[in-house]
Amino acid sequence: MKKNKLLLAVLTGVSILLLTGCGQKLGEEFTEEVNTLEDVVLTVDEDSVTSEGITFTISNQSDKDLNYGQDYSLLKDMEGFWYIVEPDNPVAITLELLWIPAGNTDTHEISWGDSYGKLSAGHYRIIKRVADNEAVYYLAGEFNIK
Repeated sequence: MKKNKLLLAVLTGVSILLLTGCGQKLGEEFTEEVNTLEDVVLTVDEDSVTSEGITFTISNQSDKDLNYGQDYSLLKDMEGFWYIVEPDNPVAITLELLWIPAGNTDTHEISWGDSYGKLSAGHYRIIKRVADNEAVYYLAGEFNIK
């Protein structure tokens, strides 16, 4: 019985270390469906990727006008599951409402160094929430930090 409790404690500790990886705080698993809005794509400019920021483009080739804000989430892939990366400091964003009319694109540069610090090596996603007059959708763009 004592061996089972010790083994359970060791396995729990190892699991926590694997999920947090290099001091980075990971939150709960992100389970929302992404990239379900037809003809709308978020792409990350691979040449812009650093451990402290990226440039991304949202292309709206649908027939709908879309809106979104400055907010975003970062996710990290851990053994095939996506976990929310928790910021070290509060994330400061403006509460602007941005529009992407049908047939247009928007490009944005994000620097998260002040909030998240430098991301450790791994496979990540940036998540942007967009909406039309009917529903909210999640767009995801993946990138790697080496």
